Amino acid sequence: MSDLLVKVEQGLLRGAVVKSVVGESYIAFKGVPYAAPPVGKLRFKDPEPLQPWTGIRDALEEGPKCAQFNLFTKSIIGDDDCLYLNLATPSLTGSRPVMVWIHGGLFSYGDGGSDIYSPDYLMKTDIVHVGINYRLGILGFLQLEHEAASGNMGLKDQIAALKWLKENIAQFGGDPNNITLFGQSAGAVSAQYLLLSPLAKGLFHKAIMQSGVLSVPWAYVSEPLKMAHRYVAAFGKDITDQNEIVEYLRTIPAHKLIEMQTKISTPEETINLVLPFGPTVDNKSMRPLMPKPIEELAQKGIDVPVIIGYTAHEGAIFFSRDFQPKYAKLDKNFEASALRPLTAKAPSKAAVILQEIRKFYFDGKPVTKYPAANYARYIGDLQFIRGVHRMVDIQREKKSPTYLYRFAYDSPRSVTKIMYNVDEKDVIGFGVSHAEENPFLFYPSMYREHVKMEPGSPDQMVSDRLIRLWTNFAKTGNPTPLIDDLITTVWKPVTKATKNYLEINEELFTGEDLDEEMCETWKRIEMVSNTSSERFHPGRS
Repeated sequence: MSDLLVKVEQGLLRGAVVKSVVGESYIAFKGVPYAAPPVGKLRFKDPEPLQPWTGIRDALEEGPKCAQFNLFTKSIIGDDDCLYLNLATPSLTGSRPVMVWIHGGLFSYGDGGSDIYSPDYLMKTDIVHVGINYRLGILGFLQLEHEAASGNMGLKDQIAALKWLKENIAQFGGDPNNITLFGQSAGAVSAQYLLLSPLAKGLFHKAIMQSGVLSVPWAYVSEPLKMAHRYVAAFGKDITDQNEIVEYLRTIPAHKLIEMQTKISTPEETINLVLPFGPTVDNKSMRPLMPKPIEELAQKGIDVPVIIGYTAHEGAIFFSRDFQPKYAKLDKNFEASALRPLTAKAPSKAAVILQEIRKFYFDGKPVTKYPAANYARYIGDLQFIRGVHRMVDIQREKKSPTYLYRFAYDSPRSVTKIMYNVDEKDVIGFGVSHAEENPFLFYPSMYREHVKMEPGSPDQMVSDRLIRLWTNFAKTGNPTPLIDDLITTVWKPVTKATKNYLEINEELFTGEDLDEEMCETWKRIEMVSNTSSERFHPGRS
């Protein structure tokens, strides 16, 4: 390890050359602050500019994670002071494409560090990689519909990081005029928020959205003030004045705030991904990120090149061992609970909706938690896949290219299933769950004992292909500019006439009209339920 110094706007940073797990070295700057610590009076406030420092600041260790319940360790970790990024580059000279990773985690957990997202594999290519932390849960998304706490602080943290990179990335060998956002799940939803927000205009140029778009049901919180009042009441406080709520919550340690956050959701809300805190319309903010209804902004579509897609069986992740007790509590009313997102706004049409769901997913039989594969398919389509297709249909009307994919490689050594404690006997033969592409992009150092890609193995080939596609897109806006032994086919964007897609498996396959039967089924359901056809109807202004 050898030291390297870089001068940024705020002062000098010390980084180091580190050896990659794939044998190559790269330069890393870890725990780099990009905004003022949001502590004390700055808790629940928009991010403030970072103040200069004197002397040399070490950037050799990752900074603290944002306060959260850690799914992997089953403990509450992190703190308010967490607005740091981790940067990796092949060289401090030159001008390379920059890829900025926004982690997922339902806006409630995760970080941009190396436990799950070490950039070793990506550093085989000539790009600069950045992983960012942003405030989560109540600390990042408390929304009181008042300037005292106007919401979306976590998304504004992401914008603050992009502004810092725009000013400083050239010092790390990055091109400030060629920045690509990429994210998975909530990270992908975040990317689309930034694509549509006036506050992020000009800060990046392309986006890759893995298993997340604004038209998924959990992309925003519809009644934030009601949830905030429920949360405060759980502390035994009868407070409704917004300023008093903020002052009270600032007196509580971050870990206590997160502990209460884990307790206020019902099992039904948890299963249906009804978030206690998440993105909202923030038109009471002095600087709104989403000044208009989210569905209205989403209708405008995206005007930069994008890759959008999902895994073949997103819902398999819901069969983690952690979820089993929650399913058990709903046995007596499981069918009603499972369909609540569809029937809540159309209770008089519940019977018709139920008939469509039973027919397509359950062979006309009652909805139960067994067989698990049927329910996993339903919940994955409901929470992820149908939303992706609605957004892609909007994009078919746009001039900027949109590339649709499905990741379908089912590794026999799935690191993701180990990470998320998925009960494989319940999903046997069901395939590729939510987040399963991530370990092919990133080295998950926390699970190093489970990760070993043999040269020439299917796992290694899939990883090489996925990284080549993603980095080609970051460099040129085209994921397949050159066909060779690794990239064996041209990936065409969708058009008005043809819904092209790429299937990423042991080999690459192209096709049209991906999951067409499922899409048609959901169009019928949405016409009956009116839960989303009005909000996300392609072509409607």
